[in-house]
Amino acid sequence: MKTLVRLAFSSLVTCVLASTPALAGDAFSLDLGINGGIAGTQNTTNSSVFVGGAQARLHLIWLLAAELRGSYYTNSYKVSDLGGVDVKNTPIQASVLLYLLKLPGFGLHILGGGTYNAVTLDGTGNINASVKQNKWAAHAGAGVDFNLGKHFVLNLDGRYVFLNVDPQNLPPPSSGSYKGDYWTGTVGLNWKVF
Repeated sequence: MKTLVRLAFSSLVTCVLASTPALAGDAFSLDLGINGGIAGTQNTTNSSVFVGGAQARLHLIWLLAAELRGSYYTNSYKVSDLGGVDVKNTPIQASVLLYLLKLPGFGLHILGGGTYNAVTLDGTGNINASVKQNKWAAHAGAGVDFNLGKHFVLNLDGRYVFLNVDPQNLPPPSSGSYKGDYWTGTVGLNWKVF
């Protein structure tokens, strides 16, 4: 049994060392891309809606990267039979990505950072008020990357944003049931600039 464990460990070390030159080429690089997917919130009429945007990812060292992502989505929620609220959000996220596993064609990472949300809440029906808020929130998530040849990377990730908006200025008071936390699941395609 000990021989099998030693053999497995030796094989893993050999694979990592053999891939080190290929991984070292990714030590400092820049990717630009687009993303799209779904976003969901609680207390909304549509459980999930389309979210899309653009991203820039800077690989700093082998297992560490930084990403800037801008997106846009809309949603709505029903307050009563008298009306509802339309939600428009333009989140801009700054994230740090820590790769738990990074091989020449595949990477697995966790991420976290801050999100600047430009949120507009517009009343519909008999609710005719509007609220605009610019709020910072924390976000966390995880994702995977797949290299598609030399210049393109496909990435899939999920994120949760801990947003707390205050729609209390929208009558009736039940319009305040919306808090704004949301999740996203996206697919992105990045082009390696260098």
